[in-house]
Amino acid sequence: MNKLEFRNKVIPLTNREKYYKTHPSHTGDYVKNIDLLDKNYSFQLTKQDKLDLINGKHAIFYDNQKITDDVLNLPIFCTKQTRFSFIPIHIRNYIELKYVYSGHCYAMVNDKEIILHTGDILLLDINSKHTILPPSENDIIFNFQMNRSYFNEAFISKFTSSNPITTFLTNIIDHTAKHEDYVIFKNREDDYEDINNLIESILCEYLDPSLFLTTIIDSYFLLLFVKMTQRYQANMEEHFRNKNKSYITEIIQYIQHHYQSCSLIKTAQCFGYNPDYLSRMIHQSTGLSFKRLINYYRMEAISNQLINTNKPIYQIAQENGFSNLNYFYKQFSSKFGGLPADYRKQYQESKKKI
Repeated sequence: MNKLEFRNKVIPLTNREKYYKTHPSHTGDYVKNIDLLDKNYSFQLTKQDKLDLINGKHAIFYDNQKITDDVLNLPIFCTKQTRFSFIPIHIRNYIELKYVYSGHCYAMVNDKEIILHTGDILLLDINSKHTILPPSENDIIFNFQMNRSYFNEAFISKFTSSNPITTFLTNIIDHTAKHEDYVIFKNREDDYEDINNLIESILCEYLDPSLFLTTIIDSYFLLLFVKMTQRYQANMEEHFRNKNKSYITEIIQYIQHHYQSCSLIKTAQCFGYNPDYLSRMIHQSTGLSFKRLINYYRMEAISNQLINTNKPIYQIAQENGFSNLNYFYKQFSSKFGGLPADYRKQYQESKKKI
């Protein structure tokens, strides 16, 4: 299925949506089949649970849509919000992403009114109490549901400890989702096309699966999570700049680019912070002290130079701020578990085998 075919299928009203539009008193009929208010009801995203929803005609993208066993066995369940339908307040035990493909989405999450616009993404954590007000004809909302174990494996664990900025961002997103039960990723003009294309690509594959369905879906979602993290960072930086402040990611990036010469006092002066306050803020955000953060970026640069240049080790150490070679060897060994010469030799030998 190409993207034009996808749009031609999901944008027109389904027969069920047409019925709801002309019979507003029946917009909650699907609840008779699946009682979301039943305290004993537990939706686990199992194959049978998915079939129950499909049989209830709530999860159909278009009329006569077929769902294969391969799709039902995926760790992610994709649906389109049925337009003109009433969704009662309910609690589910899985993660859910809601993407506003067009129009708006009016939601209530834990008694808070939320209005989403085209391009916005809502991340709902488990146990969030929420409802969606009946979407109108132009309000197309896609849902992506997954167990928290898959969310942690596909997103959180992939970025933890990859570098201080991504670790901080993924941790703060996850913490916010758990604490507030939701996170909103507001649309941005500079990333709308990329994210919208990703959403369409995911659903084209979902509705017309290929041979490598699981790998493709996993890869698309990993990229979507990356884009969401970048969007979160950009939105937060813009929010702080509007208040004449710098968001922590901007400060970390400054340190990354000036690790050879910056000091805590100089960095604090640059961003208008008290040095002690900045030190605490960096440690709370990254789990690293200012000194350890500097060493992280020094070691990252040194490892790249050991691999990609023939410079003498003492020269690489000095260029990256280590005037004391004994201290440098100690720090390098602590980081990489060996001496710089052995690190370089090991890489060169592995490269010859390729």
